[in-house]
Amino acid sequence: MTREENGFPEDKPQALYVTLILDETGSMQSCKGAAITGCNQYLGRLRDEPADTQFTLTLFNSSKTEIRYQAVPQRNVHHLDVETYRPSDTTPLYDAIGRTLTAARQQAPAGMKKLCAILTDGLENASTEYTRKQIFELIRTCQQDGWTFVYLGADHDVWTAGEQLGIAGDNRISFCRSDVGQTFNQLSEATALYRRTDRPSKE
Repeated sequence: MTREENGFPEDKPQALYVTLILDETGSMQSCKGAAITGCNQYLGRLRDEPADTQFTLTLFNSSKTEIRYQAVPQRNVHHLDVETYRPSDTTPLYDAIGRTLTAARQQAPAGMKKLCAILTDGLENASTEYTRKQIFELIRTCQQDGWTFVYLGADHDVWTAGEQLGIAGDNRISFCRSDVGQTFNQLSEATALYRRTDRPSKE
């Protein structure tokens, strides 16, 4: 595939609504710097795209599920730093997905392709509002509405975890915490390719 100078595939990129659900639990402390850098580079790649991008960002641990940005233009999203990304506590993964998607489905701009990326270095262990079955059904409903999901997991059985959520095998990425920066690069490539595919998003 030929590429343009900015590193993206040629063809016409489509407008895209990206939802990133990012683990901010204590186990991410060991790769905090790489996670910050990788996320900021991902945001930069989105900003470099010539097509419109709107963005939702959720940071989560057992002390909070913070939807920091919700369906805002990508240019309005600030980079993370050591003060705005502070890993702690445990992993309410189902609650983070449930709260985010419940809001995101209402806010998703009409006519945009819709991508949700879930990045976590651990399995669910702290949710109180949502069950795995509820999240599976919610993700399936979103997929029927045209959403695509990517599950990026570190140091656990990503294939089983992604399957339990109803996320396709091709969209599950396994990585080590030490490689989290490279994982964001993979996400950038996948995002760029996805917004250039021909499948229209349902409205």
